[in-house]
Amino acid sequence: MVFVLEWRQKQGAKCLTLAERKVVSALLSDTDMKQGFPKQARILQGTEYSLVLRRPQKKLVEGAVQMKTRDNGCERARLGLIVPKRGTAKAHDRNRIKRVIRELFRTSQQDLPAKDIVIQVFNKIPANQLRETLTKQFAKLSAGGA
Repeated sequence: MVFVLEWRQKQGAKCLTLAERKVVSALLSDTDMKQGFPKQARILQGTEYSLVLRRPQKKLVEGAVQMKTRDNGCERARLGLIVPKRGTAKAHDRNRIKRVIRELFRTSQQDLPAKDIVIQVFNKIPANQLRETLTKQFAKLSAGGA
């Protein structure tokens, strides 16, 4: 897709023709399109957060990252995030942490069981260390351990 757009820009055209759009849409696989982060994959209500936080069925802690899970009535895993100002004062750091967590959840949500997952990050943590920690925790969760 990028190659087609770059080629069209070099040619001076502003939009794709119908044939080019068909080629681009054929290049995008169905799995790429299905790996979104829709509202159904999020924990939105405070009561659902508090239920997971007060009565978790599983609790995985590693360093500054804590994951609590509880079975839900849905057919898919749902994610909730808690990144307080106390541990990470700057908004751009909190946003980066949330982006990394959402991306890892989005790519591994097909392997996860139907649970509500609340992830708390207590301190500022480098992105690569956060990825390693969450990858391990998601692997444990999908394997049914801990």
